[in-house]
Amino acid sequence: MRLTSLPSARLPIMALAAGLVASLLLSSPASAARPAAPGGFTGHGFDTCVAPDQATMDLWNLTSPYSVVGIYVSGSSRYCGDAQQPNLSKQWVAQNAANGWRFLPIHVGRQAPCFVNNPSSRVQKQLMSRSAKTARSQARSEAKETIAALKKYGFAKHSTSYLDIENYPRSSSCDRIVLEFVDAWTEYLHAKGYRSGLYGSGSSAIQAVDQARRSNRRGFTEPDQMWLAWGNGRADTKGGPYLSNSGWKRQRLHQYQLDVTATYGGVPLTIDKNYLDVGQGSRATKESKPCGATQTFTRYRTLKPGSKGPQIKALECVLKRRGFLSSVDSHYRTGTARAVSAFQTSMGWAPTGTVTRSTWTALLSSGRSPRVLKVGSVGSPVWRLQRSLRAAGGQLKVSGVYDTATARTVRSYRAARGLPAYPTADAAVWAELQRGQTL
Repeated sequence: MRLTSLPSARLPIMALAAGLVASLLLSSPASAARPAAPGGFTGHGFDTCVAPDQATMDLWNLTSPYSVVGIYVSGSSRYCGDAQQPNLSKQWVAQNAANGWRFLPIHVGRQAPCFVNNPSSRVQKQLMSRSAKTARSQARSEAKETIAALKKYGFAKHSTSYLDIENYPRSSSCDRIVLEFVDAWTEYLHAKGYRSGLYGSGSSAIQAVDQARRSNRRGFTEPDQMWLAWGNGRADTKGGPYLSNSGWKRQRLHQYQLDVTATYGGVPLTIDKNYLDVGQGSRATKESKPCGATQTFTRYRTLKPGSKGPQIKALECVLKRRGFLSSVDSHYRTGTARAVSAFQTSMGWAPTGTVTRSTWTALLSSGRSPRVLKVGSVGSPVWRLQRSLRAAGGQLKVSGVYDTATARTVRSYRAARGLPAYPTADAAVWAELQRGQTL
């Protein structure tokens, strides 16, 4: 994180942007979700010096691939401290959590004793003491400070705070103090029921801690998560020459592009781009099988009276849930045909009694429109979306995880329906699917 430059000013939001916000809000839950910091997730995130205003967060939620935002919550060495944070509050966190955002709370305090300040920067960072005993005391004090900030912003216990140690010229004496500081910081957070993350340059703090782990440094308490700053432009969690793959499996973050201007929904921000694989990652929930039958198939067949096979039960189950059929018997007879015709009539279609791609698409997508879905999303809405897209003609695996293949299919579907080519599934996508619109 380069904290010596302010983000670019936000451009005025036009009428189109206001419409996009309305689309997002319609698909958001009414009640505030419990903030995740960051929880289990695999996907994209960003961090920026000043927490964006709510309109920007809403637009970026709808139009960007990002699900996680880094926020500077504590530490005397923050370039964007409390005085530079007009938007960040407990209410801001709660609202964005309700909209599906996850968070990376960042603490920027004392730096390595050999760190060299930029004399032209308005923030001159304090340094750790060269005395190990004093440095450990300083670390505990800063850990106490970040816990207070986590509580202030509404994060529950077991949240992770990321200790930001900027790049420093390595030496054995400097590394020793950094390791003592990280150890004491982590021990204090653990004792209070929180988790420890370390952000740092791959060639300094990250590599020093990884070497301590591999050498089984006596008494060293490892951070729970490692956030590697390595601007190689690759959205993955590989550690390259800095962080060996044997450590912190599924507890990694990679800042792969720094200080770039990205624009979504007409709003630019200067950000760092990150890719995460933390907690248990984005794991599919158990597939729901109403009526005891799967609704997931490689291809959704055209069905009519006399058709046979497992898709009949799936069809009847959906019709029953929609109130068009009273029972499920896995036989496509007159009653099932009448139910199909009744559904088609409700859609304003000709009542043919034959299940086509459009019929499958509309039936499988029916239900309450969830909030915005994007890479890393999981849960029953993702199963429903993937089945619907498959029925509509999309070529994707129904896995229960919104992956890059799902994002590509959503883009294709949006393009086919004349919608903006975002990688996200929002209320507009669901509306088209529920109308039975196919690729």
